[in-house]
Amino acid sequence: MKNFLLFNDFSPEAEHAAELALLLAGKTNSNLYVWNTIEYEAVPEKRLLMVGASEHVSEIHADKHTWIERLESRLNWETGLRPVVHFIEGIDYMSDNVLSVVKKFDVGLLIRGIAEGHEQKRYIEASILKSATKSGCPVLLVPEDYPYKMFEKLAYATDLRFCRFEVVAFMTQLAKTLDADMLIANISEKGLPHMAESYAQAVFEDAVVNTTNKDHIYFSNIKERNVPKALDIIVNEMNNDLLVLVNNKFHFNELLGHETPYAVPENIRVPLLVFPS
Repeated sequence: MKNFLLFNDFSPEAEHAAELALLLAGKTNSNLYVWNTIEYEAVPEKRLLMVGASEHVSEIHADKHTWIERLESRLNWETGLRPVVHFIEGIDYMSDNVLSVVKKFDVGLLIRGIAEGHEQKRYIEASILKSATKSGCPVLLVPEDYPYKMFEKLAYATDLRFCRFEVVAFMTQLAKTLDADMLIANISEKGLPHMAESYAQAVFEDAVVNTTNKDHIYFSNIKERNVPKALDIIVNEMNNDLLVLVNNKFHFNELLGHETPYAVPENIRVPLLVFPS
């Protein structure tokens, strides 16, 4: 696979996303590039921590790379994996610069952590989706509370009549590399008739399945027309641990809304892999 690009703002959710990014890079034999979205000097060098009832001590940040070196050491100790990590220096973070970085470092996946905001919802800012659109790369959005583990079951929500084959190709390669299963979940778009089971299965086998992906790809023709309910079933009853959507398409907007910042429902607590539209 191509290399990964992690956006780091030195937040807890960014560090958690880095844990998963390192594991994913190690499993796929990809390089991980880290791009700081804020200047390290803007991060407090120390903060006060409570010890007992009244005593305080200072937590010192040694330098801007110490945190990920600690995560690398833990990953190597636990799994034996040692992915190659690079830091992007001398290029200011802005969405207009993402494409040049992606081309220069052969990046195929963007990664960013998302935190829980008010009303126990996690919000996706427009800037990260803009970065995906400008670069042509999908973005992996990692919830801060997602367990530290690798994906085993991937689900792509689509109407089979509009299935994006570049999405299928990317997901098939990822599933094969991770020895994971990939589900194509057919949820008919609003205003279109539900596809009969036999017809949907025939379209799936004729247009989606081929010799390179048949061992990892599966299909389900979902009858539930309410997209949030259908995706709740896919994630929480069918136990898929990565949900794949296409930005600003029907299933994306039905789940997350039509305006930024997009709010991820409380019951969807797995990473989202969002492809540019």
